[in-house]
Amino acid sequence: MRKRFYILLLAICFAFTSADRENVYLSPGTMAVDANRQIVYTALTTAKAIAVTDYATKQTTGQIKLKQNPNSILLSSDGSTLYVSSGETKGLLEIVALPQQKVKATIQLGHTPEGMVQSSDGNFLYVANRFSNSISVIDLKSKKVIKDIPVVREPRNLSISPDGKTLVAGNFLPAQAATSDVVAAEITLIDATTNSIRTNVLLTNGAQSVMGIAFSPDGNYVYAVHLLSRYMVPITQLDRGWVNTNALSIIDVKDDTLYATVLLDDVDRGAANPAGIGIGKDNELYIALAGSHELMVLDLKALHEKLSGLFDGKIKDAYIHDKNDLSASLSFTSSLKKRIALKGRLPQNLAFTEDAVLVSSRFSPFIEKVSYTGSQLPESLVLGEEPEPNTFRRGELAFNDASICYQQWHTCASCHPDGRADGLNWDQQNDDWGNPKNTKSLLFSHLTPPCMITGIRASAELAVRKGILHTLQTDQPEALAVDIDEYLKNMPVVESPFIKEYKKKDAKQKGKKLFEQAGCIQCHNGQYYTDLTKYDVGTGDGDDEGRLFDTPSLRETWRTAPYLYDGRAATLKEVFTKYNSGDRHGATKNLSKEELEALILYINTL
Repeated sequence: MRKRFYILLLAICFAFTSADRENVYLSPGTMAVDANRQIVYTALTTAKAIAVTDYATKQTTGQIKLKQNPNSILLSSDGSTLYVSSGETKGLLEIVALPQQKVKATIQLGHTPEGMVQSSDGNFLYVANRFSNSISVIDLKSKKVIKDIPVVREPRNLSISPDGKTLVAGNFLPAQAATSDVVAAEITLIDATTNSIRTNVLLTNGAQSVMGIAFSPDGNYVYAVHLLSRYMVPITQLDRGWVNTNALSIIDVKDDTLYATVLLDDVDRGAANPAGIGIGKDNELYIALAGSHELMVLDLKALHEKLSGLFDGKIKDAYIHDKNDLSASLSFTSSLKKRIALKGRLPQNLAFTEDAVLVSSRFSPFIEKVSYTGSQLPESLVLGEEPEPNTFRRGELAFNDASICYQQWHTCASCHPDGRADGLNWDQQNDDWGNPKNTKSLLFSHLTPPCMITGIRASAELAVRKGILHTLQTDQPEALAVDIDEYLKNMPVVESPFIKEYKKKDAKQKGKKLFEQAGCIQCHNGQYYTDLTKYDVGTGDGDDEGRLFDTPSLRETWRTAPYLYDGRAATLKEVFTKYNSGDRHGATKNLSKEELEALILYINTL
């Protein structure tokens, strides 16, 4: 009897294990190529593993198991080690010995470590900690973090100059108040010899979602791809990039200035959501167009010749009178680029071999090999099997898919990256024109009706369908909207990077008590810190003066700056000091500096 019981128990455990395994999606991410061993390593970002693929046979021979989901991988310069940045709040550098393919050591990093580069001498590793807003400098001999360099906001990608002297970080989102004259992401240039910030280069107004960054082979320029959002005008049409365009910015490293910004779009077709970039062995610039599911090839030599001629006055263009006009020209790069259709859905990462570009796509269990010559169709290197996508997975893809948008100009994620907010103000027709509102995070939107800052949509379900109709400007089947609903309802919450600091600095929970004493809890209560009611808290201006605004959830407030309905407050401190006339937004005017800091720290943990 006991034997039968154990057999039954083992069968049940095996069934659960098999089911769990079958429900694991691979979500291919960054790749690393070992040219000597002819091996391609691919991060499987939702499977806690790295796929090992034979480049010659195109067969995946196995997986390297990891402690956490990998965000990025990097092969050491000598090919003996694979570095893996993994996890979120408990971010790690997992060091994998090759060819043994075993994790031999780990180093604690910041919150959500992503992009990595190695110093030219091989002694140091730099890792971008997205939500810690820092770059970790790791001494590879001692295996210790020797410095954390603070940067602007959400660094996701790094690049280092060929001479090893300049490190560059792409800050994902703008950090200014949304009412500033210029609202744009910045590129941080770091002196790699001293590990100190040299400067921050502000991109063109409206630049956000910086997803790819790379140095030119001569080290004179940095290339960054990003969205260029036209938030300055009402959303009335999509034609000719009226809402979102997709751009390449070029930074001159010699004088640390923005040299030029050009558009990747065509006149009547967007190049939605550019992501990973890199320069191939043919010296062309390759760009993964995530939303459009394409690979773009840009003639770098011809681009620089055209820019140089334009700036020197040797080339005349009737539509471009100064370099700022370039960022509005949909035709300037027309003759310099080509677009290659891919089978993969949401291509985001590139790697390069002697004869081809490799492309990984988040929603496809394979990588694609695209020949430099373009003489053949892309070949697939299968990484493994995945289950059929469930409704959450389909919804996540739809949220990031420009093929459901008129002329492929943008996706839902263009304004709501990761389902959150782009930091910009947009003027939409749902509450008349001339009163821009700051983009809201969609986290818990289905559980905290009504929707939109003015509460004009009764539910998130209605808002999703209106968004497809009026912002993507297409008519889609109801099943697609249901899938997007399911994705938004089940987006995982990201744990606050401030929790550890709060536990250390405020063991007696002074901040929480101040939250209650100041009256914040009267409106921001319950599981989602909102009473689902609209109020006039005295912040409305112009046509919005006296208007009632929906009480937003305070969950993940730490990552949703700027604040207030029009994003005028760059920080929470400004909410309670600069923009809280009459204490209508909480009784904070009499708080001491220390009390205010404690209150803000508590809110940042929610």
